[in-house]
Amino acid sequence: MKNLRWLGVTTVLFVVTLVLAGWSDFKELSQQREWNVVRVNADEGELGGIRVGIREIRASVLDNGSDRSLLFVRIALLGSEADARSWGDCLVSVQDTSGRKWLPLYGFIRGAIEILAPDRKDHGFCGFANINENSPTTYDQIYRLPKSALDNLSLHVSGYGTRPAALSFPLKPEVREFKAE
Repeated sequence: MKNLRWLGVTTVLFVVTLVLAGWSDFKELSQQREWNVVRVNADEGELGGIRVGIREIRASVLDNGSDRSLLFVRIALLGSEADARSWGDCLVSVQDTSGRKWLPLYGFIRGAIEILAPDRKDHGFCGFANINENSPTTYDQIYRLPKSALDNLSLHVSGYGTRPAALSFPLKPEVREFKAE
């Protein structure tokens, strides 16, 4: 009987420890997932006081039969500094209808933006350093994804302070084919 009581106390303490230790992990997980996605059928939508708009969508593929493509997306953000601070960060991902998700590329590949962008300029990663209420601030994202996924894509935009809420824009990129040499 005494052993049974200790087993019961140990079980209760284990559950309490698990709940206390796991709560912070659960909260962090909920801030990284987009569970409440609002589909926007226009080029602009609003989330957490920030107006998000899609300005350019272009894809480039090589004619050599490769199944890879580069997707260039230019977005514009407009809102107050206080709302921008409440977002905390900016997560811009591309998803297809089967649930596959792509995050933007960083590093040397950013040079491809200067080829794909109509003004040949890279406006930098999505962030809130220069956001203001008077004029939209543009940011560029580039993704590497299968050419076969270009037909059914959506762009998801959220911030740390807005998640699990996010905006979802349907994407229909203008596809440019480049000759492989």
